[in-house]
Amino acid sequence: MAIDTGGTFTDIAVNRPDNSVFVWKVPSTPHAPDEAVIAGLTEALSEVAAHPHEVAHFVHGTTVATNTVITRTGARVGLVTTDGFRDLLAIGHQTRPSLYDQTARRPHPLAPAELTWEVRERLAADGSELTPVDQAQLAEVTSQIRAAEPDVVVVSLLNAYVNPAHEHEIVEVLRKAGVARSVFAATSVTSEMREYERTSTAVLNGYVQPKIAGYLDRLDKRLSQVGVPARLWVMQSNGGLLGSRVAQEQSVRTVLSGLAGGVVGAARWARQLDLPSVVSIDIGGTSTDIALIRNGVPDEMTAGEIEGYPLRMPMVDVHTIGAGGGSIAWQDSGDSLRVGPHSAGARPGPVCYGQGGTDITVTDAHALLGRLGDSLLDGRLPLDLPVARHRLSEFARKVGLGDTETAAGILHVVNATMGRGIRKVSIERGVDLRQCTLMAFGGAGPLHASELIRELGMRAAVVPPHPGIASAVGMLDTPVRHDFARSVSAMDASELPSVSAALDSLAAQARDFLADSEGISPADAVIERAVDARYLGQSFELRVAWTDDFAELRRAFDTIHEEHYGFCDPDAALEIVTARVTVTAAWQEQHVEPHRTTGGVPEAVGRRRAHFDGEWYDTPVYRREQVPAHARLTGPLVLHQLDSTTVICPGQACWHDEHGFLHIHPEEAR
Repeated sequence: MAIDTGGTFTDIAVNRPDNSVFVWKVPSTPHAPDEAVIAGLTEALSEVAAHPHEVAHFVHGTTVATNTVITRTGARVGLVTTDGFRDLLAIGHQTRPSLYDQTARRPHPLAPAELTWEVRERLAADGSELTPVDQAQLAEVTSQIRAAEPDVVVVSLLNAYVNPAHEHEIVEVLRKAGVARSVFAATSVTSEMREYERTSTAVLNGYVQPKIAGYLDRLDKRLSQVGVPARLWVMQSNGGLLGSRVAQEQSVRTVLSGLAGGVVGAARWARQLDLPSVVSIDIGGTSTDIALIRNGVPDEMTAGEIEGYPLRMPMVDVHTIGAGGGSIAWQDSGDSLRVGPHSAGARPGPVCYGQGGTDITVTDAHALLGRLGDSLLDGRLPLDLPVARHRLSEFARKVGLGDTETAAGILHVVNATMGRGIRKVSIERGVDLRQCTLMAFGGAGPLHASELIRELGMRAAVVPPHPGIASAVGMLDTPVRHDFARSVSAMDASELPSVSAALDSLAAQARDFLADSEGISPADAVIERAVDARYLGQSFELRVAWTDDFAELRRAFDTIHEEHYGFCDPDAALEIVTARVTVTAAWQEQHVEPHRTTGGVPEAVGRRRAHFDGEWYDTPVYRREQVPAHARLTGPLVLHQLDSTTVICPGQACWHDEHGFLHIHPEEAR
């Protein structure tokens, strides 16, 4: 089983013994996410006539860490740093959030000045000791920390990424003194160069750790109480799984937990369908997550940020925008129609959900344009269309448009926002959108896919069999993964042996960690080695697969640099700065959707008026599961299923392949 907690719904995917997948949805419970998880597990198992003790593998994608940062409800974090560097987080680096906005400000450090302490010690850039830890002063600092009563204490010292001895020494003293419930070294979270990013990542870990640890511990106990024997695995930001205990210690690795599952699934489907260039778009209730997938591999990054706070760790490269089914339509000071980024959320939700919502949303627009019918979730969620129509009329009068024009305008505006996001991960990276396929999922993804590929000139769209549960389905086959890195320095072939030795050491560390912390035999693991390199003088690096042939490394780097930036510099010196090892272990063979039977075009289950391109059409409605493989349907039409609704515009056609993937393309092309 895999359960993914979203802002509006909690999604459940069950991989049954016959390799078929059953999907289910329940409303999320933001105040206590584990309530929806347990409710979803219980209901889904009941639907497939199974018992909790039959669950052999359990995966969870959570938004607890993300929401903790967004809502600023994390722990009181104390920071211990090298004497003279107490303002490191406040100063940051020279990057400005908005160059020409004089009012732009960085977010306040999560470890405030009053909870920051300095210790006299110093390591040189090569890790050699210049000044030992001043034990007398450390004793004074320890007393001050104990008096301040922080929840978590992070120790991050200058140049500790080369030699963590001083960090570990101070951590040991503070732990023995019991200054906080959790005390850890920044190098235990990330041991790469760049003090600001490394310290920020460690502080973020401390900030979300109590919330994540408490939540996962509570969920572990509840799963045991209902009789689930399987170990709890948690989705992490790099697209792999980690055990619950490790997640409680290195909680920052779950910051992008939920959205990573969909990208991992989309990458696997891209490989299965042999699609070389794919843009995945996951449209939920609050946001849209967009990723570029090349040759079945999603783009990754080794550094990013959340809410303005730098993160230094591998993660799937996802561009998130504030546009989704629950995005609220509003009028700005210039009387222009705007949509998002604020959302109606899970409660009260869109007006048509009948839960007290008063603001017109994207979902309301779809419903009032005839695209959703009178219920969702196979009738479990009736839609209150009269109330939504009344609220739309009020909003339309305010905007100065007709009801239909306003609803269509809302969709046009939100599609334009999504289109900009798609261009950002493709055209701005030198990728021709005309050669890309759009992989659309999330509860609202299939509602927008048809119009998006037409507006952007993309070759086609693909909707997976269970689009509204795609993140959970993607998690079913996700392997356990851990990343290890160490800063190195090499500029020619003579220095490569030291890099190779660092990689060997990291590989041994990876095997030991997998066995000791995750209980997985190293024999079941796959280890990949890579290095981060750059032209001498550059500020940032690109990852290159490892080889001990320097000339080959140089050729590979030049090729990757040209792909990313449009040029390479054959005359520049190459500098290797980081050694990386990734260890993965799959728990089972990847599942494949059962073959669909072939046949002719099925009978429509109904017809209704739906609005497309400025006109109302008498539109057939089909049950998606009733459409056989290779039966070709032409738009306009609507396909309903439990977890989502797919819309096909006029001038387009669609068909299912033998595994149930829906392909959408211009009517004349196939």
